[in-house]
Order: sequence, then C-alpha cells, then structure tokens
Amino acid sequence: MRSLLHQKKPHAFAAAITIFICFASLAGDIATSDTAKPNDSFHQPTTTSRPVVSTDLSKSFWSFQPIQNPALPKVKSPAWVANPIDQFILAELEKHQLQPAIPANREILIRRLTFDLTGLPPTPDEIRIFLADKSVEAYEKLVDRLLNSPHYGEKWGRHWLDVARYVQGRITFPGVPRTAGDQHYRDYIVRAFNTDKPYDRFITEQLAGDLLEPDADKQAYFDQITAPAFLSIGSWFDMETDPNRLRLEMIDEMINTSTKAFLGLSVACARCHDHPFDPIPTADYYKLGGIFKSTRLVGDFSDYWRDGRVRQLRPLAIPSEVAANQLILDQITNKQNERWNLLSTHHTRLSVDWKAQENQYRTAIEIIPKPWVKSIEAENFSGQSGLRIAQLMRNGKAVEVIESLLPKTQMLKYTVEVPQTGDYQLDALLSTGDRTALMLTVNGKVISKATLDQPTGGADLKYQRWTSAGKFELREGLNFIRFDAKEGNFPRLDRFLLYRLDDAIEQAIAAVATADKLNPLLLANYVYNSEDPLPEIAGTEPYLSRMDQQKLQAIAADVENLTSQLAPYEQIIAVTDQQKPVDMEIHPRGSIYTMRDPVSRGVLSTLNSALPAPIIAANHSGRLELAQWLTDPRNPLTARVMVNRIWHWHFGRGLVSTTSDFGTRGSLPSHPELLEYLADQFRKPVAEGGCGWSIKKLNTLILTSNTYRQSSRVADDQSESISRIDPGNVFLSHFPRRRLESEELFDSLFSVRNIMARQLAGQALDVDKSKGRAMYVLTSGRSPEGLGMEVRKMFALFDYDSSGVPIAERPVSQTPAQALFWMNSPLVKYYADKLAERLLKMDQLDDAKRINMAYLISIGHPPSKELAAASLNYLEQLQKTQSLAPAAAWAKLCQAIFASDEFRWVD
Repeated sequence: MRSLLHQKKPHAFAAAITIFICFASLAGDIATSDTAKPNDSFHQPTTTSRPVVSTDLSKSFWSFQPIQNPALPKVKSPAWVANPIDQFILAELEKHQLQPAIPANREILIRRLTFDLTGLPPTPDEIRIFLADKSVEAYEKLVDRLLNSPHYGEKWGRHWLDVARYVQGRITFPGVPRTAGDQHYRDYIVRAFNTDKPYDRFITEQLAGDLLEPDADKQAYFDQITAPAFLSIGSWFDMETDPNRLRLEMIDEMINTSTKAFLGLSVACARCHDHPFDPIPTADYYKLGGIFKSTRLVGDFSDYWRDGRVRQLRPLAIPSEVAANQLILDQITNKQNERWNLLSTHHTRLSVDWKAQENQYRTAIEIIPKPWVKSIEAENFSGQSGLRIAQLMRNGKAVEVIESLLPKTQMLKYTVEVPQTGDYQLDALLSTGDRTALMLTVNGKVISKATLDQPTGGADLKYQRWTSAGKFELREGLNFIRFDAKEGNFPRLDRFLLYRLDDAIEQAIAAVATADKLNPLLLANYVYNSEDPLPEIAGTEPYLSRMDQQKLQAIAADVENLTSQLAPYEQIIAVTDQQKPVDMEIHPRGSIYTMRDPVSRGVLSTLNSALPAPIIAANHSGRLELAQWLTDPRNPLTARVMVNRIWHWHFGRGLVSTTSDFGTRGSLPSHPELLEYLADQFRKPVAEGGCGWSIKKLNTLILTSNTYRQSSRVADDQSESISRIDPGNVFLSHFPRRRLESEELFDSLFSVRNIMARQLAGQALDVDKSKGRAMYVLTSGRSPEGLGMEVRKMFALFDYDSSGVPIAERPVSQTPAQALFWMNSPLVKYYADKLAERLLKMDQLDDAKRINMAYLISIGHPPSKELAAASLNYLEQLQKTQSLAPAAAWAKLCQAIFASDEFRWVD
C-alpha cells in the first residue's frame, strides 16, 4: 500500500464537520479524502538486516562494548546545523540523497512542544504570547519555560511510570488508614523529573533508596524511602495461588522489570535455561535472584496471602520521628504487659479456687432451672463477605475461626431458630487487637452500631474471651442475625452462645451463690456454658477485686493517653532487606521444588570486560551494589538505554526501535554514532561539557536541534525520493506526526473547561490542582459526575494498558470504535457542552470570532477562511433546519472539532 506520509496537509475539520452534518459513513471519519493519518514514527526501519549473533560471540555485540565519543561527521550543508545532533542526522540524510524538511511554523511548534513536555495543549494566551515574541531566542525561552513547568514532571513522569509498570489504583490497602497505596511512588516520579534528579541518583533511589544514608533534607529523605516501591508495585499478586511459587514469581518480576528498565535486556529468559540469544547464563539470573530474594517486599507469608495487605508499609517520617513513635509504642507495650501479668496472676489464683470448689458448683446448678442455650460455631454461617475461615492452633489443637480477608465492607450472617418469642442474649468468644465497630442487625433492625469493638489484648488466640454482642428480642422460629463492618479488621470469632433471658434463672443464681458462698459470675458461667465455665485470662477482669480493677483502669487510661501522643504519619509502601541476606539456588527449568547449589549474589558476567563486578558483603542484599554497578559510567548499557528512551519519547521511535531490547534480537541503531554521542554526553560530568546524567539538559539538546524543529510535511520535490528510500522516516527527513496518547486526549478535552490552574514555571507542583488530569483521575474521584466508567472506556480504547506489565512503547491503533467514540461518547458530548458554554459566555465576541476561539482552544490555531465559513454555515443550518438552541448548536460544532484529525494528532 502506498505510503500516505508525504501527502499534503489534510483538510481534517471540513471532513469532520461533514460527518456531523450529513451523517456520512463511518469510513469517512477514518480515512477522509486527502487526509494522512498513519503515524510514520512506527514504521519498521529500512536498515540493513540484523546479523544473527551466536551466544559464544555475542560478547562482542555492539551494545556490550564501551561507549565511544565519535567524531562529528562532515556535512555538505553546515548552515542547517544548530547543534551536533543535526550534524549526525544531516550526514545520514545526505548519504541517502535526502534533504531535511523546512522548519515548522510557530503555531505548530508551540503545540508540538507543549504536548511533548507537559502533555497539555497550549492555552490561547500562551499561543498569543509566543507568536508576539519576535526575539531570536523566543523558541529557546519557550523550551526553558516548559521544562521548568510543574506539568513537565507529570508528562515525563508518566513516560517512566510506563517503564515501571505503574497503573492507577492498582495497589490499595483496604481498611488501612493513612495510606494512598502506590500513589506516593507516582508523586515521587513526578517530583524527580520536575527537580531534574540526576538519572544515576534516580536509579539508585529506586533500587536501594532505603539503604542510603538518610538525607538531612526531609523531602529528600522521603524520596529515598518512597522510591524503592519501584520493586514492589509489580503484578505478581494477581494470578498466583501457591506461596512457594509466588516467592519465585516476585523475584522474577523484579529481575524482569529492573533489567528491562535499566539495561534494555530481557534477563528473565534465563530463568529456566541459558539465554538462547544473548550471553546471559542461567547462573547470572540466579546471581541477580539472590539480590532480590534478599529483598523483602511483604510481611510474613500466610496461607491467605491474597488478602491484599501483604505488601509492607512504613511511616512517611524521618528517623527521629519514627523513633519518637517507637518509644511511645514501647511504653504502650510495657503497660499492656503489666495489664496481662496482673490478669494472668489472678487467673492462676481463680483456677486454683475453681478446682477446689468445682464439686460445689456442680451440686449448686442442680437446683437452678435450666436455661435454653444454643452453641453456634462461628464458621457455621449462612452468609459472609470479606471474611474467611482460618484454622489456627490453641493448646495443641486446631481451632477454626472467622477473620478478615479484605478489611473493608465485611459482613457475617447467621440464621437461628428459637423455640419461643422472648428476650435473648448473644455472647461471642473472640480475640482482637483492634477497635473495629461492628453493626449488629437482628431481623432487619439495628440493635447496635458498635458492638464487639473492645480489644481483648491481641488477635492471637491466647487473648480470647467471652464478650456480650447484645441483647434483643427474637421471634419464635427462624431469625436472622447479621454483623457488618465498614472497614478495619474483623475480630477473630470462634464461637457464639445464644440464650434466652429469664429473670427467674438470674434470681436463682444469685440466691444459690449467696447461700453456698460461691462466685456468682462463675456460677452463671456454669449454668449457661457448663462445658467451658472458667473464664480466659483476657476475661478475668470482672473477677478481680475493686482495687485491682482500679489498677487495670489506670493502666487503660495510661495506654489511651500514650496512644493519643502517637503522631499519625502517612503510610507508604516499604521495601527492606531480609534480616539475613541469602544466595539463591538454581532452579533447573524454573522448577519450584527442584534446586541445585546456590550461586553467589552478583550481576551479569556479560559486562565483566567493560567494568568489574561489584563485591557484595555477606550482610548486604546487594541492591545498593547493583545500583552502583548500573550507574558506573563504564556500564555500556545504562546511558545508551535511557538516551534511546528519551529520543523515543520525543520522536515516537528510538534510535534503537526496540527500546527495552538492546540484545541480539533487538533492532540495530538507525544512527549508531548519534546514539554513542548522546550516551557519552548524558553520562559525562557537567564540568567536562556533558549533561551530568541530567534528563532536562538532554531534552534541551534535542529540542533545540533543527531536527526536532522540522515540519512534518514533505516538500513535493522530496516526496518521491522519501517514499522510495525511507518510507518509515527512519532517517528523519521530516518530523514524525504522532497521535496523542490516551491521557493527552483526555487532558485536551478536560482543558477546554479552563478549570485546571496552569501552574507557573519554577513552582513546586500542587498535585491537588491537577487532580482532574488523566494521570490522577482514576484515583482522585474527579471524573465528570456519572462518567467515571466512560473515562475508563476511553483509556482502554486509545491504547492505555492497565495490565501492570512494563511498557516499552505505547501502541497506536486506529479502529472504527475510536471514530464512533467521538460521535457517540457521553464523555465527548459532556466536554462539547462545556466548551460551548464557555464560548457563549464570551459575550463581547460575535459568532465568527467565537469560531476562531473554538479552534484556537481545541487545536491551537484559527481555522482557514474556508473552514471558518463552513463552520458558521453549519451553525446556522443547525439552528434553522433542526431548530436547535444556540448552546446545542455550538456543542455540535465543538464535537465536530473534537472528532477532527488535528485535534487528535500533533504535527
């Protein structure tokens, strides 16, 4: 099929409006006449075919060799060269008898650059200011302003979050207070790009920030402990049900993500056998595996690891603040131990007394009327949600209890049958360390909104005690008892006793206890629960003397006072080292249970000739040493891979088109010398004229090149040559058009409302002001009311990947469903209405000027005279022939503009 890349500029608006006027066929929106839509940056390169490199020889492969500093090539037209990038690009063009395109006009440049650096369209005021600036350095000033915009970190942070496999709202901690899940990591990434954190430091913090010496600056320290969430936010959680396999999957996921992100190599292929193409033996995989096996992402594994709470958390606080809280927690623990010791002492004494008088109690209950009592095992429920049955051990015996599975919106229901209508009491044998309030509902009537909410001392079964759940009336026959908790850990419920209340029985118990000098509480226990009448240690308090009860009350007051002094710090995802770092055994073919001798923790031997392997101390996991090895300027892959990603993010295609595969199966560089030059500049210290690992400095170098400032349109006299020699625009004879990503499309719609404050260059980002942007909207709750699902549909439709795997390059699809979206989506109609409302409030403008403003807001420049006339005629037709009100007619026009090619693509 003939390439459409070099046709004339499309008349996209006329085509789109025609669709809305005539309801033309769907094909008219997908491929309007004279309209070029394919993204030329995604064509396969026409470079020489890649040689097959054997495993034995691949250590000499180009990407494993030291980075070079190539000489600048000679060119025939040096006047076009603005910086060394142009020299390399022009040399390649001249070699193929091609010429660069003319410069893009200013309207195109500000839209291209603003989307590229902030993910947002330029505002009409920003466009006017730039066009009015006639100074020589106007473009450079625009580059500087956008690089220093707080929104730069949002756009470029989103690029990295793809690599780091971050998905909005994927990781949450239901029922755990003061945590935003993985959003702290997202905000760290945005902050890192905005502050231009050197890339070597950026790597080190994500792999081992928790192992660095605490920074004196509070925010810098918070970055250190937040960044390692990079290792923990993977999708290993989702599908695995065997904890033993899960451990290996977690290690594999960390290896896969880290090596792809930083080295551009798929080391995970060596898990089962030596890598079939690259020089990565299985032993190297398990060297890295030892580093990550010695890294702790979760608490203790349990049979119920899928409960959503296993990822470790830590307070977002400096060490002195953590220590202050820990001091208070230690005091609380001491007080609780004091309370427990007092209870234990009295329980021992009570047990002795009970044993001595047991026969008296047995005799006494013979003359007391027998109550109606029903024992209910907690696991014999008739319905539950968010709970599970757990089997625990108590005194050497297995005990089944009900406990939290997901500590949010939990429910437990029982159906009980009683012989007659009357008042009943329900007691529960439970253990809990939390104050989770349960709502008790009986036959649809709320009896209590906070029952069983008093801690017993802990969730361990040794803290079990009997507690009254409530008193209520039951009707003869079937009754329904239900417990609900909105959030928090449900108490561990072992057993219930349901018994009918009878004043005659209570009076008999009191009388017999007085006459026989027996403890009335113990006697009542024996009457209602003869199998287990002796209270547990945790339930001993009512049996204590008044003086000892006062002691317990004083202890409780002290605990409450100490608890109030705890600072409520936010909780972030924590990554730490295991207490005892270990080497990892080789698992042949990836088998879970088949193992060979372990290999020492280490790095890829492939690069030993370029830089020495680090020595990992026995008491170190090796994460910090791995980070230092990656960021060593001698590492041949780290700088190459990142500059190639940056080039890809600017041009839509990397100099190596396989951005996460620099191995022998990846693509060869289209401009090898340029890649070497950029990698060398990126790692070179600023004092030596390099970027010093600064991404913004590399951005500036690329953005101020004439290569970047080219038009995306090809001159007529070049069209045939380019179609024949370079149809994929690999040699960059013109700027590659690109379709906006899903987030940019949403933000373009969102921007027409003019309600998001554009934050000024040099200011720290106020995330709350940006929460309506696509980057946050799925977790911020700020979708247009009732349209949250429509936002999710839009993201999926335009290639947003929510699978949680590392994304090297965003796909760009073109489907009929996308065209239908612009015509039918309630989300598009909502924003069309909002733009129409905004335009009609500009009461000093006539309709012709409003049309100019509609296009300026939406696509960055006014319409041509012909398109403006067609748009005005369209408005008139809508109001005359369809009798639409002005607001409805303007909304139709706005929707047509959104459906146009130029709204969705950047030239």
